[in-house]
Amino acid sequence: MKTCTKCSVEKALSEFWQDGRRNRLLPHCKTCKSAAAKAWRDANKHKAAERYWSNPAGERERHLVRKYGVTLECYREMLERQGGACAICRKTQQRAFDVDHCHATGRVRGLLCTNCNRMIGHAADDAARLRAAAAYLESIVPQVAAAFIQAC
Repeated sequence: MKTCTKCSVEKALSEFWQDGRRNRLLPHCKTCKSAAAKAWRDANKHKAAERYWSNPAGERERHLVRKYGVTLECYREMLERQGGACAICRKTQQRAFDVDHCHATGRVRGLLCTNCNRMIGHAADDAARLRAAAAYLESIVPQVAAAFIQAC
């Protein structure tokens, strides 16, 4: 148990974040720390934009490392291995590709265009569901199209 120095409530150790610079827990609980961070962001919206636009590549890398554990160099290597195209549809795009990852393990699988990433997300990363959708498109849609043409 540990007492938050902000709200003075005694809480379980799991309610405190680890200090990344030192091998100890932060003095404020997660709830108080989150509330303080939100208040700062709300009061300083312009600073986030300034930070991004002063170093967009650095902010992109910061995001990739924080969310996926991938450096910008690693991202570029993955993109090069994929031939500069989406791992599924092989299309290229002007904007950055999405980092596809397993939501259960966090393991990075590859880089996808926005449409393919959303398709996998809507299928809940379920390969059987995607195979069923492909089978549907390959078998049923031509029959429906033929029936529609005959009806006209």
